[in-house]
Amino acid sequence: MRDVPSWVENLRGVIFVVVWAVLILRIPAVRRRRQRPAWVVLLCLAVGSVAIQAGVARRIDDATGVTHLSDLVVTMVALTDFAAVWWFAQHLRRDEEPGPARRAPLSAAAAMATAAIVLFILTPEADRFGKQAHGWWIVYAIAWIGYGATTAVAAAAIFWRTARSMRSPLLRYSMIALTIGVGAELPYLVIRAIRWFVPGTPAELAVAGFWCSFARFVVVALACSIAALEPMRKAVVYWGRRQRLHRLWSLLRESTPELVLHEPVSRTADLVGFGNTWELLHQRVVEIRDSITFLHDGWATPALLRAAVDHAGKTGAGPQRLVAIACWVEATRRQALAGVPRTAQEPGQELLPDVRATASTMRREVSQLVRLHRHLTSRAVQDFAGRQASSPASPVS
Repeated sequence: MRDVPSWVENLRGVIFVVVWAVLILRIPAVRRRRQRPAWVVLLCLAVGSVAIQAGVARRIDDATGVTHLSDLVVTMVALTDFAAVWWFAQHLRRDEEPGPARRAPLSAAAAMATAAIVLFILTPEADRFGKQAHGWWIVYAIAWIGYGATTAVAAAAIFWRTARSMRSPLLRYSMIALTIGVGAELPYLVIRAIRWFVPGTPAELAVAGFWCSFARFVVVALACSIAALEPMRKAVVYWGRRQRLHRLWSLLRESTPELVLHEPVSRTADLVGFGNTWELLHQRVVEIRDSITFLHDGWATPALLRAAVDHAGKTGAGPQRLVAIACWVEATRRQALAGVPRTAQEPGQELLPDVRATASTMRREVSQLVRLHRHLTSRAVQDFAGRQASSPASPVS
């Protein structure tokens, strides 16, 4: 198209590669109901990017001998794309929508596809997909503008409302981008209506319509790619956090074999385990907490806790409370390993680590436990535990 820079095609090619890469990478999303809509939108965009190529259009028309059949194919892909984006938006608020409303994207797409095919057959070849609408094609133009505006407004409104309630910053920006991208359909449809029904429109108007359409393609493709990759990003983050806790978990489970209900997985299996990453991370945190509580209730006497607090105050090796926790955990861990009988005292809950085990606070939870492990292996804590174990008059006894 005239007045369109050459870099546009280069960018379109980059987006094309990105979309297909995400599609292939996220094939498992097809089996997951919550992740499937974004993948379907990307599939529609990818297929549409192939269908609009001039070479593909020539092959379709030459093979069938039907004038403008390739344009009808592009129309089918485009209306499927519009419906898929609307369906994706509705899926974000699926619990709020009544049954008929949830079927609206499919029903509207089916009605538009039927109308397009019927009007394509009824309209003379010379009037199909022309710069201006004549005869039966006027009905097609009105139907297409109404369908496009309905899908754009409905989807953009849902994306905007969803963006305001999203906790994840990345998904929030993705929803805002989808609002903008889908909203770009509206000026495009206005421009297309003017070109269909107003004779002698300037060529610059066609260029403006192209930019709106191109902006919609780029923004929706990138936003859906981000949404499709978000579950994978989260899985990698949860896997990394689980690995950071492995040494502390292994140390504590070794000293509390009474709590081990099944054979722990090998280190290799743990490293390559990417399934159910949130559940595995949560389980690891819970098991660490269970071991710490078991040590606390079994061997942490009030005298030991006071000694740990006094030692932490003197060392200045880090946050006093965390160092004190590390002191009594290491001392009781050594007792458990040595087979010292459990005590019947109730030391209180003041020096148990804070619990933050929800999805929104897991990062702080993991960071706190990693710092606890760092203090557990520090010289100050090791010296404290060694003195407690070797002293006959130890508060531990």
